[in-house]
Amino acid sequence: MTAATLSQAKDVERPERDRNQVGHFSQSGKTPQMEDTMFETLMKFGGYRVDYLNMERAGSSAAMGLYVLGDLPAHQSYSRMAKRNLFTALLVIREQHEEQNLVAIYLDVNSPDEALRPAYQQMKRDMKAGMFRRLCVPVVYDLVGSTELYSDFWNFYRELEWMDILATEAGMLSPVRFPNLVQFPLAGAV
Repeated sequence: MTAATLSQAKDVERPERDRNQVGHFSQSGKTPQMEDTMFETLMKFGGYRVDYLNMERAGSSAAMGLYVLGDLPAHQSYSRMAKRNLFTALLVIREQHEEQNLVAIYLDVNSPDEALRPAYQQMKRDMKAGMFRRLCVPVVYDLVGSTELYSDFWNFYRELEWMDILATEAGMLSPVRFPNLVQFPLAGAV
């Protein structure tokens, strides 16, 4: 690690560590490390993680959040979908030279139809507080997976003064307009 990397690592806040019990150690026998916590999150249905970084950019027009959702099928030991989507989105963000604008990463391992996902709810609170107005999602469907979620996100979207949704599905940061998120109108969203 370089000195710059160590300096950046000190600036990252990790509230998920508060979820670890005092004296709880990972299987390695050491104090829980970032990698242990990430892997534990990916292994547990209902697991979530919120990381804050580059806080000096928070509130600026360039600030961006990343939301990742992955399901955990019964035959998998961890959410491969969440891991793949997270790494793909981070790679695209890096290739587009946006990593310095990334202020928060939200990860849920849950069903796309579940509206009360903890990281999703925290993301909405942070956006309402003005931390960022640009939201990157690997899969746009993760925001509007069901009628209930579509209505919830539509109402949230209308409350904000402005918001950019950027998808990484095409291998680059592509703007998405809310009316184009789904192909059909839903009565509950009006």
